[in-house]
Amino acid sequence: MREITKLFARPLLRRLNRHGVTFGEWRFLRVLWERDGVSQSELSDLLDMTSAATVFSVNLLERDGFAERVSDPTDRRRMLIYLTPKGRALRERLMPYARTIRLAAFAGFSDREVRQLDVMLDRIKSNLGNFIRVQEAVRARRR
Repeated sequence: MREITKLFARPLLRRLNRHGVTFGEWRFLRVLWERDGVSQSELSDLLDMTSAATVFSVNLLERDGFAERVSDPTDRRRMLIYLTPKGRALRERLMPYARTIRLAAFAGFSDREVRQLDVMLDRIKSNLGNFIRVQEAVRARRR
């Protein structure tokens, strides 16, 4: 899976770099394109990242002019992350290329095979999530 991830990422990284986007920013942009205005903690949960890593990445998004933090009008302590026009415009430039890479990767696969693979990968993800939760529970009991 690591090799496949690297092969997916290589052509995408070249395109991202041309638009001044890092691979880390790409992950955040994809979430924000679907759910603009989420809190930093929601972003952490959605991307399964630590709070510190999320703060660092949001700082980069702000520095590069792709997103901005806005105080939540209902809770001033909570920061919401919104895309800037520059960040929103990247979707039209980058997503078609990401789809092109996906189509190339699945050339020769039937729709059924792609769905089966998605189901299997979801099951692996679930199995590993359960494994981690069990391991964390065992560690917690030892303390």
